[in-house]
Amino acid sequence: MDRMLDYRGHNDDAPDAAFGGETGVMSGLIEGTKVATALGWQRVENVRAGDRVLTFDNGLQPVRAIRRVSLWTGEGHVPRRFRPLHVPAGVLGNTDDMVVLPRQGLMVESDAAEAAIGDPFPLVRAEALDGVCGIRRMHAASPFDVFVMQFEDDEIVFTAHGALCVCAAAGDMLQRLFHAAETIEYRLLSDDTDADLISRIRHEIAEAVMAGDDRIEATQARVA
Repeated sequence: MDRMLDYRGHNDDAPDAAFGGETGVMSGLIEGTKVATALGWQRVENVRAGDRVLTFDNGLQPVRAIRRVSLWTGEGHVPRRFRPLHVPAGVLGNTDDMVVLPRQGLMVESDAAEAAIGDPFPLVRAEALDGVCGIRRMHAASPFDVFVMQFEDDEIVFTAHGALCVCAAAGDMLQRLFHAAETIEYRLLSDDTDADLISRIRHEIAEAVMAGDDRIEATQARVA
């Protein structure tokens, strides 16, 4: 079955956004992030088209294309909307502190989502978790390179931190926006339509971190 992200209702989520004539990127993997590949953990900047990367649902899949872009092309401080978020170790099943872009889709485990939409592993944008258990936007972030991996279909990849990140399929975003399949398996939760569910997921994450759970071990077991 084809995998497709639901971009309907997210017209402002294109990878690059204009900002006073300058551009920035709001999703993708930050340089230095390690992903699980057929050859073991590899820094994303060393991954090439054709390399096989381990995915959550479909095992090893070849990378169709990879783009290298700058977080911010302007001068001076990075505008707040483009600034990445710092995620303390353990909050999202990550073994170490990690840095993610604001609109990077992350997979989380949620009983509330399973009850509401029938999926225990919803995808949320990192910025929707700002303020949860120490997740914060980074101040005065300096520009750095971001890598956008694309596959034949939408895929969710493993990072060495333990986090699960969504990578969109290669292709025309507008085509996918207006011709999305009726049955979509990968859907980013939206503040516009899923605000209540996102709020419950935030609460669940906070409770899980306070109680101490085994999400890190469970995520690492999937890679092993």
